Amino acid sequence: MKQIFRYILIGTLSLIPLFIVIQLMLWIKTISMELFDFVSFYTNNPLYTGAIFIVTILILALIGSSIERVGKSFFISQIDKILAKVPAIGSVYAVIKKITALFTPSKKDDRKEVVLVEYPKDDIWVPAYVLNKHKEFLVLFVPTSPNPTSGYTVIVDEKKTKRTSLTITQASKFIISMGAEFVKKEEVTSIIRNYEKNSNK
Repeated sequence: MKQIFRYILIGTLSLIPLFIVIQLMLWIKTISMELFDFVSFYTNNPLYTGAIFIVTILILALIGSSIERVGKSFFISQIDKILAKVPAIGSVYAVIKKITALFTPSKKDDRKEVVLVEYPKDDIWVPAYVLNKHKEFLVLFVPTSPNPTSGYTVIVDEKKTKRTSLTITQASKFIISMGAEFVKKEEVTSIIRNYEKNSNK
């Protein structure tokens, strides 16, 4: 009986990723239908509603293409300029924009640096995203598992960090999988090992 329950547990756990994906797809479907109904309420014509959605998708694709190729979009740049002049809202918008830009897929992803830092105390190493830099100090975002968008913003002396060749995507996979997806483990463990050897001298 104990073995049967063990099999049931293993089978259940193996289906959790599929269950989460299905729930995500259903959530996207629900949001899409609600948005479609909202637009239909004003257009009162399914054809016009469909045309609006197609045009919107094309505009988003053009904006994404422009940002991917050039690094910016004229349309988004104009919105940035307008909102930057609005008190309070402009500041919040600028901060959110920087955070979303950190996780936006890009061919320039390598420019978004990932370092290792001892946090929350010595001898405990975590990957952190470099958000900003001033002289010898780095502003780091230390993400928490399994949600890499939540975490802590800290200011650390650059000497107390170790550079890696990890990309934002690779570090995020490590965080989301709670370490099960250990990308470039040889490099990471080598960096920590060398640091500890030098510290003990």
